[in-house]
Amino acid sequence: MIVAVLGNPNKKPLFSVGERMEQISYSTQHLNNLEVASFDGLTVDYAKLRNAQVLIRGLRVLSDFELELQMAHINKTLSTEIETVFLATSKEYSFLSSSVVKEIARFGGSVDHLVPNHVAKELYKCYARNQPQD
Repeated sequence: MIVAVLGNPNKKPLFSVGERMEQISYSTQHLNNLEVASFDGLTVDYAKLRNAQVLIRGLRVLSDFELELQMAHINKTLSTEIETVFLATSKEYSFLSSSVVKEIARFGGSVDHLVPNHVAKELYKCYARNQPQD
């Protein structure tokens, strides 16, 4: 299994691609046969490059499904041999998004119960740097 991190020029993530890869690698180090990699461009092109046959996409809420289904259909037009499988998030995490987690951390709230400990520490460090000094 490959966890592929996209360098998307249309988004401004808090952490760089390299930092996100490190965070994912640390969080998944206990899993066998898992690789963390990055790519730019179309997901189906990267999947073909890596000889992948299935894309696994997570769904939190209904609006995720609408967007992900649209992308799955577009991907199918680009590469008929690659399938998309959707996995629903457990209800205890369905409300989470990176935006919500970042906002909580930005305003000094605890995200320890929402993300792995090492990610929470990085969030706190990032937002501590952005706080005005007295």
